[in-house]
Order: sequence, then C-alpha cells, then structure tokens
Amino acid sequence: MVMPVGLVARGSARVPPSKSMAHRALILSALAWGISGVSPCPEGDDVAATMDCLRALGAEIFKEGPDGLEVRGRGGRWVTTGADLDCRASGTTLRLLASLCAAREGTYRLDGGTQLRSRPVGPLAEALRQMGATVTCLGREGFPPLRIDGAPWDGGVYAVDAALSSQFLSGLLLAAPFARAPVTFVAENLASESYARLTARMMDRAGVPVRLEGGGRWSVTPAAYGARAWHLEPDASASAFLFAASAVTGGEVFVRGIGRSMLQGDAVILDHLRAMGCTVTESAEGAAVGGPARTGITADMRACPDLVPPLAAVALFVDGPSRFEGVAHLRTKESDRLGVLAEVVRTLGGRAEVEADALVVVPTESLHGGVTIDPRGDHRMAMAAALAGLRLPDVAVDDPSCVEKSFPDFFSTLGDLLCPP
Repeated sequence: MVMPVGLVARGSARVPPSKSMAHRALILSALAWGISGVSPCPEGDDVAATMDCLRALGAEIFKEGPDGLEVRGRGGRWVTTGADLDCRASGTTLRLLASLCAAREGTYRLDGGTQLRSRPVGPLAEALRQMGATVTCLGREGFPPLRIDGAPWDGGVYAVDAALSSQFLSGLLLAAPFARAPVTFVAENLASESYARLTARMMDRAGVPVRLEGGGRWSVTPAAYGARAWHLEPDASASAFLFAASAVTGGEVFVRGIGRSMLQGDAVILDHLRAMGCTVTESAEGAAVGGPARTGITADMRACPDLVPPLAAVALFVDGPSRFEGVAHLRTKESDRLGVLAEVVRTLGGRAEVEADALVVVPTESLHGGVTIDPRGDHRMAMAAALAGLRLPDVAVDDPSCVEKSFPDFFSTLGDLLCPP
C-alpha cells in the first residue's frame, strides 16, 4: 500500500464507533439482566473476539438493524461452569474477561494468537490470585494462555500494579459488583487512566457507580447491572489519524461526532494538534482540524498513549523536536510501539530517541521516501506510516490489512479525503 503524495486531506469523514466503548458496552450488557442494545457497533476483529467469548459464556447476541446489536444478558450467570475463550489478537478481550471468569466458579482457559501471547498479564494474574482465584500461566509465566479457576470474591482492599495497562484495573472494576462485599482497588502506577475512567463512567450508566477516593483508590459496592440502550461514540483514537492527515498535508478535516465533551479521553487529540499550530473548530456536529502543524510539543501522554503514533507522524514535519512523555507502557502493545515508531522515523531520515519513559522525534532536512515500512502487524503503526507517506514519496506499508483490528476502512476513508491543493 503506497499513499499518493502532493495532495491535501480535506473534507468530512466518519470513523467507526469506539472500539473501547464497544468492548465495555457488550460486557456490561452481558452482565445485566434482560435485553440491552448496542449501536452502532464496530466491525473490527477485536470486538468480534469479545462477542464470541461472551457467547461462549452464555450471552445471546443478535444483529439488530443495519449496525446495531441486541444483547440478552444473564445477570453475570454463565450458562456453563467453564469455557475455552479464544481472544484472538485482542488483549482488551482477554484482560477484561479474565477478571469476570475469576469472580465466578468454574475453570476457564483464555488464549489467542501469537501476537496475544506476547501481551503481558502478570500483574493482573497476581491481582486475581489476591482475590482468591487460581491463575495458571500455561506457557511463559506472566503471559497467556491462562487457566483460571474462579471463585466468588470477598470484599476488601486489594492492590493492582497498573503500570503496564489500565485494562488490568478495568477488568477488576467490571467484575467487582459480583463480590460478596464492597471492594476497593488501589491502582499503583496507573497507565492510560482515561480508559479506566471510561470504564467507571460506563459502569455508572449501567447502575453501578465507581467511587474515586484519591490515592489511586477505586471502590465498588456490589449491585446489579441494569440493561439499557448503549449509543456508542465515534472512535476518538481512529479520528486522530484523520485529523493528523490534515495536520501533515495542510488541509482541513471534519469528523462527525468528535468533541472534547466525549467520554473517551483520546478526544484530547484536539488540544495536542492545536498546540502544534493547527486550527481546531468544534460544533454540536463534530470537530474540524485545519493544518499544517507548525511546531513541536512536549506532552505527557500517559493517560492517552494511543495518540502517540499519529502525533509522532505529525512531528516529522514541524519545526523543532517533539517529546512524548509517560509512554513506557507502549512497549507492551500489539508491538513495541516505542521501538517501532523510532525505527519508522529513522527509516524515513528523521531522528528518534527512545528513553525509559519518553519518545523524542526530531525532524531533519534529510527526510525521504522510497522505503517500505513493516508495521509488525500493528494497526496503529500501519496508519502512522501511511500518514508519513502523504508527504514523502513511495512510502510503502506492508500488511495494510492489519488495520482491520480497529479501522477496517482506514485507507479508503483517507483516500476519499485526498484532493489537489
């Protein structure tokens, strides 16, 4: 896949519904008594993995209309006291459902493909053992596949090391309403906090509030989830790449439904691009970003690490270096995103420095195309490389189909925006 050079990204676009919200809405619907609706629902591989796993646990999920789903939940009562769950390549699926299995009697095996088996789960396994579950790593210690022998949770205060992923905390929170007494989790070194807050906000909408008590304490009192209609926001992480295309090419892109009032923390992309010199306009219908970006930034990305790939691509074409801090946990995503991003920048003639908890991108006068980028099967690396190919000639992206994980129509959507200056 090679992107055309010399065009600008201009126009209006839609992005898929939020993948992060879809995982949570489907799980909350399966845990509620009765019938819930989830619409519009994204079609990516990760969400499909969550749906199939929930079906294996006893939820009934049916197509409802052109882009919606109907979920008949069982109040957290599985049809079976054990199941083999194929999480495919979805770390989110495994990490969220592991806690639910640990809070229920039965034996569960959670596994997936080669990429999933490289995603660390050691801190989550240790937290689940504190809760009373027996968790066995069937391969490498601290990595999938997992065997979980679950048991009902007692109340109390428990620590979870969330430096690698907020999904560890999110999974525990989703399962906490089924404990015998109130539960408090002390999240240590919490990464990607905006996603944990998304979990808490959606739990509140399902009738189970999460109390944030300071000092990293997240508390839940046992209660029943309620069935409801979930309307998913557009995916803020996906929109970031279209906005970044405008920033790279000097165009203007409007994405429907995006705004700073969203539940998703990645809507902060608008603030970061504004800081890089783009114009940002918000309305009730959505947000528009006009480029080009002009200056580098220093930004703490710990809460929203998925924004680092598009911002790193923009940073190649501005004046001065950009420094993205708080991103050590990017090493344990679908790829080592710190290492891969640095490799991409250097392959294109830029400079990149990887520090213990930061990535520095320095544009140079020797930027060039004529290269092939291997995204390591990582959807966000493929999309970031494509952005660079809008300015540098003959940048080929291997394995473009890996974007099906989150944004199946990325290349066609981006192509529809490109037009002469």
